[in-house]
Amino acid sequence: MTNRIKVAIQGLRRPSVAWLLAATVLPLANALLCQAVRNLPLFMDSIFTAVAAAILGPLPALLVAVLTNAWIEAFNGFKGQHLPFALCGMSTAAIVAGFVSTRRYWTPVMVVTCIVSVMLANSVLGAIIATFVYGGGTGVKIDTIASGFSLVADSIFSAAFLARAPINLIDKSIAVFPALALAAYLGAGEKHARFD
Repeated sequence: MTNRIKVAIQGLRRPSVAWLLAATVLPLANALLCQAVRNLPLFMDSIFTAVAAAILGPLPALLVAVLTNAWIEAFNGFKGQHLPFALCGMSTAAIVAGFVSTRRYWTPVMVVTCIVSVMLANSVLGAIIATFVYGGGTGVKIDTIASGFSLVADSIFSAAFLARAPINLIDKSIAVFPALALAAYLGAGEKHARFD
């Protein structure tokens, strides 16, 4: 049974199937998951982006990241609130794909380093977008946490970053660890699908 699952998942790495998944199922699943937990102070928008990066490669994962945010935007009435944050998902895609391409990603130190790298990139980019595009308030649950940090931080950027860092540590651990585990199970570092 385990071999059948492995063979089936490896079949998804064929270029035509990979691009089809990246353009349809994966971003929609990401967006639906994000909508399902929108009352939590988690983002949950990069699980399938990280999986795509680990299994399919960087370019399909970048497509998943952009289309995920487009779907989230559509679900929320095209308010222009979510699409800029596609940059965060794109950073997740690039970092996870980069780690998997090293072929040494499945050690405790590398897994933690990957998670922390994704967390830092998303926290910094998210804070930059929240600060300079939206003036600090993005209309999502994280704003409540950021407003608390704004009482002790020197700037809107600091408050936005401090609010995002611990949330992203949890959120990106949930996304990155399973993606790296699946890549290790499939041996993706040795036979990483390349579309670039």
